Amino acid sequence: MSSITVTVIDREGNRTEGVDWKSHESLMEALTRHKYPILATCGGNASCSTCHSYLDPASFAKSGEIGDEEEDLLDMLDDTRHETSRLSCQVEWAEDLDGAEVTIAPEW
Repeated sequence: MSSITVTVIDREGNRTEGVDWKSHESLMEALTRHKYPILATCGGNASCSTCHSYLDPASFAKSGEIGDEEEDLLDMLDDTRHETSRLSCQVEWAEDLDGAEVTIAPEW
């Protein structure tokens, strides 16, 4: 099983480097495994937006296409959506994301 590491910035601004992300996990699953406060109410089905996060611009460009369901949910997050917003449940593991910086979005 392969893994990469990412840097996570929590809602209080605390930065943790070297957070491991295993190849069989979505980003949301890696964050919840490390006990970050991601509700994941829908269980990773892109239907709740409780796993909203921001990626650094370079990693956002490598994170894959945003599907219609994810786009619809992100559109509802007017106050907290940024150019690099993603639902972490929809970000699949990829070696290219090694070293990514992930900021957990504010709760809405």
